[in-house]
Amino acid sequence: MKFQLILFLLFISLAPTSGQKFRFATSLGTSYINWSQNQVSLTTSAALQFQKPGKPTQLYGHLQVIGNMQSTRIGDQSVAFRGGKGEIGVNQFTKIGLFATTSVYSLSMAKKTITANKDFLSDEKFSLHGLRAGLGFKSNGKVKTTAQVKVFKPFLAKVSLQGWENEQSTTPDNPIGYQASVEFRLTDWSFGINYENIRYGGTYANLKLTSAQVTYFF
Repeated sequence: MKFQLILFLLFISLAPTSGQKFRFATSLGTSYINWSQNQVSLTTSAALQFQKPGKPTQLYGHLQVIGNMQSTRIGDQSVAFRGGKGEIGVNQFTKIGLFATTSVYSLSMAKKTITANKDFLSDEKFSLHGLRAGLGFKSNGKVKTTAQVKVFKPFLAKVSLQGWENEQSTTPDNPIGYQASVEFRLTDWSFGINYENIRYGGTYANLKLTSAQVTYFF
């Protein structure tokens, strides 16, 4: 989570300080995680947007924490997931509602395995940092609908495995992943659905996140 927090703080520090049009938002939701095993986790997030009235360029930063709501039992073992995301980027809108988006994106996920007696077995951590780019469409009206698709190309990746007696690190492949999302927004509230497929390459299982969240804009 350190890298994601740095991204979010960097966005805040670089945001303009005059003639500003900021919008802060917080979200609460759940994610269905498919990553070798299936789990449902709680997600909380904070986001900040900057866009001058009448201008087509929007800056944004986003930080999300993925926590545990349950564990998956495999025989006498229990597996739990946790993680976080961080992103800073730019949306460039057109008059007809189409927009292009580019961002620096970071994702960290971990898988902790313990025995039924709460004895520690292993803690496997994945970290990916890279660039995302995509296209979207935003409609006007009382309920604004935003739909977008992004691809993610990691440039820095690391896997660390801490076992009962040792710890080792490896560098996975960097295949392209993707994300698709849709959001329905009123003035101060929105409801969004997001699907993300992260590919680690090699023999590592893909991470698939299907999320639903409610967001309040201050």
